[in-house]
Amino acid sequence: MNIIEKLKSGKFVYLSEINPPKGTDFTEFHSIAGLVRNRVDALYVTDMQGAVMRMGSIAASCELIANGYDVLCNFSCRDRNVLALQGELLGAVSLGIKNIYITDGEDITSGDHPKGKEVYETGSDGLVAIAKKMQDGFDFTGNKLTGAPSFHMGTSLNSSFTGDAMDAELRRMDEAVNGGVDYFITPAVFDLERYGKFVKKVRDHSNIPVLSELILLKSVATARFINKHVANINVPELIIERLQRAGDKQLESIAITSEIISGLREICQGVVIIPLGWEMKLPVFLEAIGI
Repeated sequence: MNIIEKLKSGKFVYLSEINPPKGTDFTEFHSIAGLVRNRVDALYVTDMQGAVMRMGSIAASCELIANGYDVLCNFSCRDRNVLALQGELLGAVSLGIKNIYITDGEDITSGDHPKGKEVYETGSDGLVAIAKKMQDGFDFTGNKLTGAPSFHMGTSLNSSFTGDAMDAELRRMDEAVNGGVDYFITPAVFDLERYGKFVKKVRDHSNIPVLSELILLKSVATARFINKHVANINVPELIIERLQRAGDKQLESIAITSEIISGLREICQGVVIIPLGWEMKLPVFLEAIGI
């Protein structure tokens, strides 16, 4: 079964994030993919994550598909106008990419081209609507397509909101589901009790699959950086203190990861593992958590 079929069957799925190469050499890219082959259900291919210039997600996804991997191909709205987004969607589907994940994209000043110009002609919600229209056989302005693309799509869902902001996010979710979204991915979770309450509210609206990102915490510095610079994610002080006290940071990170996954299995339908520089240690983590 492919990743979408597994989600529809109710299976708890595991994905691993992979960044395309910053250049044309696929050697390291294939090495990282090979570490998780036959262990995770699919690879999530980023689209210039962190506003760092890399090979495009379509080309990198096609390289993985040609080598037998199932992928989610990320489309960021930051760098393209609506013409380019539509053209690349058509190209991606024609090249065999069937699963896309739509995001806004991070602030360009956070990356390696801080003076570059952001586009953002539309955001993720707008692209979801455009993608649905294309699957119905029409482009953004209503012109008929000669052959409608067929693909599955997901987008992000912010689980950190509370009160009125959460209600607004749930309304946004309903609109996305009506627009053909097949799954959602939330930011990384460290407070399982709070996350459980959020997912319960989601379930009251829809049975659509919800996955969570899962960050491998390398160090206290990594946790502090996330809290300071990454929106909608908070690493609790109790976890930071555990890392501080630990003699072996890797073993403690494995223990924290295992605990979070154990809790998430009871709450949502899958995780997207974010290595944050620990790509070569993925087999150790996967082995420890029974994957």
